[in-house]
Amino acid sequence: MKNSFVITFKTLVYICCWIPISLSLAVPSETLSTPDLIKALQSGGHIIYMRHANTDRTQMDTDGDTFDDCDNQRNLSAEGREQAKRIGLIIQKLRIPIGTVLSSPYCRTKETAKLAFGQFGVVSKLQYSFTKNSEEFKRLGADLLTMMKKTEAEEKNDVFVGHSANLKDGLGVWPKPEGVLVVFKKSGEDIIFKGMIQPDEWPK
Repeated sequence: MKNSFVITFKTLVYICCWIPISLSLAVPSETLSTPDLIKALQSGGHIIYMRHANTDRTQMDTDGDTFDDCDNQRNLSAEGREQAKRIGLIIQKLRIPIGTVLSSPYCRTKETAKLAFGQFGVVSKLQYSFTKNSEEFKRLGADLLTMMKKTEAEEKNDVFVGHSANLKDGLGVWPKPEGVLVVFKKSGEDIIFKGMIQPDEWPK
């Protein structure tokens, strides 16, 4: 009971602290509509940050250091698995070229990456920053921004599959809801926010 209260209180503090900042991005913005985002992705050369698909909210992360044991984590729900498959299928049908796919080491992100994109690599720097202390979550957010700046996507789109807090901490963008795709474009030394495609905004 005590642990549940601590987690809930921490969540409320995090939300209250971040909501005002969410109105001001940490990166430049050139927001596009969903149809224009899809056209841009079809041309390649973009960075996609996909938040993991829908999860089972009756489960909790109980060990932030052991990522292979899915029993100690919040995992995808049956709906989330279908959501990831559906998004991946739509991306294929729309002929959106996908390059390198990197995932957080959590089971819910790895499963999302596998169901939506097939092959992927795992990067520990994409692990859920919200479970860390203030110094660590700032570092993980900065690591994400650095990784994005190092991408070399040209004809294809590189993908990061991760969590909400990392993108908020690193780029000032809160990816909501679960399963959302956030699109960026690298321009010189800048990472430009282009918009989001929510799960229900894809063409039927």
